[in-house]
Amino acid sequence: MRKFIFALYMFCFLLNLSAIDNVGQLKSSLSKIEGLEKAKILYRLASYTDSLEATEKIEYCAQAKSIVSDLNNYELLSDILVLESKIYKESNDIKKYSSSIEEYIEFYKKVTRLEIESKKMQESKQVLIRNSFIIGFLVILNIAFIVYYRYRTKTIDHIKLIKANKQLEELSRKDPLTSISNRRDILEKINYETLRFERNKKEFSLVMGDIDNFKSVNDNHGHECGDYILKALVNTIISGLRKQDIVGRWGGEEFILLLPETNLAGGEIAAEKIRK
Repeated sequence: MRKFIFALYMFCFLLNLSAIDNVGQLKSSLSKIEGLEKAKILYRLASYTDSLEATEKIEYCAQAKSIVSDLNNYELLSDILVLESKIYKESNDIKKYSSSIEEYIEFYKKVTRLEIESKKMQESKQVLIRNSFIIGFLVILNIAFIVYYRYRTKTIDHIKLIKANKQLEELSRKDPLTSISNRRDILEKINYETLRFERNKKEFSLVMGDIDNFKSVNDNHGHECGDYILKALVNTIISGLRKQDIVGRWGGEEFILLLPETNLAGGEIAAEKIRK
């Protein structure tokens, strides 16, 4: 039993010597380092409970606390404050122990407040980013709408222009009173049939006619009556023609019939049919 106690005593003695050597090494390294690493060494020195006096430990805590406060390293500062309170408690310095507890409470409040502010800033940043995305999306959507609106307006205007040009072209080829081909249109169609005849020997016939004494109708009954007669005559002529036959107004009360793929005999038959 005595041997065991002696061995235990020797072990503690050697452990204490090792701690003293380690403390010496840490102290010698303080002059070579700065900043956070120095604060960590000071914290380690203050943590050796048996090798250093309480006043020396408190001094190391104060130095470490000053460094980490400037660096805003709240995690290490929290450990230092806890260690400082522990040292005061072990030294039975109730007044300073109480002060250290109050300091730790104030520190905890400060850290909590900073965490809340940081969380709010993070939330505000997220809101700002989200709003930026929303605004960006709305801007892009607005630009796309403007581009689409301009394209659609331009397309509609283009379609209207094409339609108007087509209508104008049709009007330029129609007689405004009877809505049949005018002289320009009928001449183009005659030229086309002439080319067909030259290439393929496709015969066609032309029939011309007018209204007898039409001037006296206008003079005696007015132009409205004359217009009515012209329209009625056109309807009569069209009712006796084939789908491919074309009737045109040559001028005044004169009309011309273009009968594609019709020989002379066929043209005479068509003319006689209309005359009757």
